[in-house]
Amino acid sequence: MSASSALKIMCEGLRSNVDAITLSWVQRVKHSKRIESDERLTLSQLIDNIPEMIEEICELLTQDEGFDFEKLRAASKHGFMRSVEGYALNELLLELEILRDCVFSFIADYIADKRIAGHEAVRALRQINRYFSDDVLFVVEYYLRHGGLRPRSE
Repeated sequence: MSASSALKIMCEGLRSNVDAITLSWVQRVKHSKRIESDERLTLSQLIDNIPEMIEEICELLTQDEGFDFEKLRAASKHGFMRSVEGYALNELLLELEILRDCVFSFIADYIADKRIAGHEAVRALRQINRYFSDDVLFVVEYYLRHGGLRPRSE
């Protein structure tokens, strides 16, 4: 299987399972004792840009050239909306980490099922990890520049 076809297969899996991945993320966020800001959000507000973020990951996986984070900003919109909604930075970062783990877990199960070569899986996971890392940096920079930083109330 070629590298591009393996990545396309992973992308197809992500797209066809976006609802399941999003639901897994919602359940984990709602059950996290470290995230309190989500309690006042509707389900629609909580889900926010998660499906768009998964679509961006698919775009990333199917790009022939390097990843241009400036062109893909749903993750950053997620962070921006959370800052407007009064989310603490640490809670937003935890949400992103939970989503990264949900996507990684899905990919791990999916590649085993589809028998995708290990090196292709590692390549995809590295690209996905970079997507989340770039977003974390963007969100932290945004919070610091715009005074959106507030610690979680204990």
